[in-house]
Amino acid sequence: MWLVFGGGMSDVGGDFRRQLPSMIGMAGMFVATIFLAMFIRPWYDKAGLQAFGEAGASQLRYIGLELIMIFIFTAAILMLAKYKKEWIIKYGIMGILFIALLYSSVPLAHQIMVDDSVTPFEYQSSNETEATYLTEIGMDQYLDSTRSNQSGALMNTIRLMQWGVEEPIWTTEIPHGEAFEFSDLVVVPGQDSVTINNAALIQTLSLSDGTLESTYECFEYDDDGNVQSILPTGCELAAETEDAVYIIDGADRLHRYNTFDEYPNVMTKQATWQLPSQMEIVDHIEVELLGDEHLLVVTRDYAGVILLEETAGLVEGDDFYQPVTMLIEANSTAGFTSLDVGYSNVADVTMENSTGGEQLIVLGTNDGDVLAWSYSPLQSEPFAVESRVSINNFAESIRDVRLTDIDATGYTELLITTDEDARMLYGASMTQRLIVDVPDGEDVVVAFGETPQDVEDETIHIYATVISSSYTTDSGVVDSSMFLVGGLVIEDIPTIIGILFSVLLMILLYVHSEWYVVNTVGILVGSGVIVMLGVSFVPTLIMVFMIAAAIYDAWAVYKSKHMLDLADTMMNLNLPILLVAPQDSDYTMRTERMTVHDAKDADDNLVPQVAQERVVAKSNDAMLMGLGDVIFPGMLVLSTIQYVGGDNGLLMAMTTLVGSLIGYSILMYYVGKGQAQAGLPLLNGGAILGYVVGGLLTIGMAMFQFNISF
Repeated sequence: MWLVFGGGMSDVGGDFRRQLPSMIGMAGMFVATIFLAMFIRPWYDKAGLQAFGEAGASQLRYIGLELIMIFIFTAAILMLAKYKKEWIIKYGIMGILFIALLYSSVPLAHQIMVDDSVTPFEYQSSNETEATYLTEIGMDQYLDSTRSNQSGALMNTIRLMQWGVEEPIWTTEIPHGEAFEFSDLVVVPGQDSVTINNAALIQTLSLSDGTLESTYECFEYDDDGNVQSILPTGCELAAETEDAVYIIDGADRLHRYNTFDEYPNVMTKQATWQLPSQMEIVDHIEVELLGDEHLLVVTRDYAGVILLEETAGLVEGDDFYQPVTMLIEANSTAGFTSLDVGYSNVADVTMENSTGGEQLIVLGTNDGDVLAWSYSPLQSEPFAVESRVSINNFAESIRDVRLTDIDATGYTELLITTDEDARMLYGASMTQRLIVDVPDGEDVVVAFGETPQDVEDETIHIYATVISSSYTTDSGVVDSSMFLVGGLVIEDIPTIIGILFSVLLMILLYVHSEWYVVNTVGILVGSGVIVMLGVSFVPTLIMVFMIAAAIYDAWAVYKSKHMLDLADTMMNLNLPILLVAPQDSDYTMRTERMTVHDAKDADDNLVPQVAQERVVAKSNDAMLMGLGDVIFPGMLVLSTIQYVGGDNGLLMAMTTLVGSLIGYSILMYYVGKGQAQAGLPLLNGGAILGYVVGGLLTIGMAMFQFNISF
């Protein structure tokens, strides 16, 4: 596209001052187009209208496809012009403009006319429980415990509870031991059982009915009758498999103790391994036994899956023990806060139809990241990063993550509790469908529950449990009126209005292509294209696209010069795909027209912009800017809002916009001096620089980390 100033430049300073209102007006339309795209973006977001789907948003090949389409379009126009097929060009472009208008007019009509407000959620009850919260079990159950002295013996009462139900599913009493009175219970849930360790006794309970399946002593008596641990640094946590008990001590070592069916409650040491130095087990957050061979451990700064082997190999060098085999691992400098293991929310079959035991591991961090691993126990490589669920900078911080099935369809949803609220991401599309406030508290669990009363009343509750020495649970009913609108929303009246408005503008453009009509069409077309492409690609790919387009533009204008021919063709066909900023109130576009070549010869003040449709009217009293100058920076603004999200995303989008305006100002400086400059390097460069500055102020290098693939 072209940036054009008309008139002579004999008095540079005077002409610059005279052109200043046009420059400001063009900047205003630049900003207005991008803001309009921001306004209609929620309609695209709710509908999930990415051009190449969710996966395509981070795939480089689709950017290459976009560039190829630009080349093909340019070549087609020039070829048709060469063979005098201007009528095909004219009506083809008019058809494209009409479609592009619908990209904005229909969503705009829906945004204005359709009320998609939701009923605010309110908590209806609060209940404090004088017990110690232990861990979640499944989607809507949890374990708690109370300690009591019964005839001189300390006992722990373990209860399996369901949120919203006062009576426990089962209750089991297990001994604690007076010598370990002040030790806490460390719980490691498995698929069918849970292992509870208090540094003295390792006890495994059935999750189905609470039956005490086994008890192992983590202490022994010396010759003087004093109690001492079987391990020099004590038993920090334990997990029981089919034929062994694995114990992690305070020195971050893993020990295997064999067990025997014929000798209950007896274990013998088999092997020892050294854990990674980053895994400081005293700071563990949660631990879960995924299967007889896989132990998931999440500590403050480290998370990983340990392969539970039977024997340890020989050790070379100065090491005392062979390192454990880590199947997958992750680090967080901010610290991990939460863990859940459940059926994947991006699975393509229901839980009932899943035959491979597939699970999803989801982690939350204190700086707002979500990490996810798929777990397929029957595969040769059972663990892999699940990029479709992993989210960088989802919020300022994350307090809890939970996989749930709120609508009982067999497909799960991801419930993420941030520092402010809980947000439900619906299904494989990860569409945000529900936001509820959550009480303050560093340690919090949020879950959906369906009690028998809920089934009778056809309701569902959400429970927010804040954990301290006791735990307090707030609850309230969630109904369909509280859900954010999701999916493609097409209502009759807004759609008809959007179509009729587009038809009217196209008629006006055809019969009365005055500057105000051109600007209206240009702003609407530009906003529609901006949002359509902006939500389709992550910011990193958008920046690649912008750099490639700027390079191509410079080559097409200065080297091959075929863009001059393309601009002439568009102008001669009366197809003004541009924005116009008049200098005088009596300016008209309908009186005089000239070619790009003529304008360059007459004034030499043309500033080439981007390789797209190029239309130039004679402009002795106006500034003309091609839509590509707005579209490319606008795409980066919208992509930042879409894929960074939250307050950080909005801030980065604004710095991106400011950066593009700075680039525009520099461009105007050179234009005002009468120096022809390629526009996109400055506009796109300013936008990219603004994005980087905003990223450094907010999320750091995560601004480039969007799991880019080919």
